[in-house]
Formats: sequence, structure tokens, C-alpha cells
Amino acid sequence: MNDEEILEKVKIGLAVDGDYTDDTLKIKTMAVKQYMLNAGVSQSALETDLGIATLTIGVNDIWSLESGEIKFSFAFDMCLMPQLKAISI
Repeated sequence: MNDEEILEKVKIGLAVDGDYTDDTLKIKTMAVKQYMLNAGVSQSALETDLGIATLTIGVNDIWSLESGEIKFSFAFDMCLMPQLKAISI
């Protein structure tokens, strides 16, 4: 799945229509995607329904950033953890 396909799935998850927010969403989607990959989630796991849902929650978490206030929600962490556990066994 390429970055454009991932972006479209995130937009569906966020109920965002049109392309007026694409540039902002693309930056945030790629940031959360890279965070997940760096944490140890595989590309194939990221492309599953759970991976896309986790990515979408993460994008939602950082949608309205305030300086120094970047943090992921409990929901993001709860979705991310099983994906990490699955690869660490």
C-alpha cells in the first residue's frame, strides 16, 4: 500500500471529504506512520485494519497541536501495543 492509499484510508477514518486538508493530513499521517515503524510495527502490520485504525487514531491525536503538547492518547497506545507484542515474540 502506498502513502496515497494510506492517506485515503486515514481520511475515511477521520470522516474528511475533499482534498483541502490533504497537505496537513499527509504530513501528520507520515509522522505517525514513521513513529509506528520506528517503534517496531512492520509495514505489513501497519497496512492491516488494526494498523490503519491505529494510524488514524494517532493522526487524530496530533491534529490540533500546541507547542510542547504532543502526546498520543491511551486509545492509540492500546491499539499500538498488540502490534508490538505480536512482533516481539
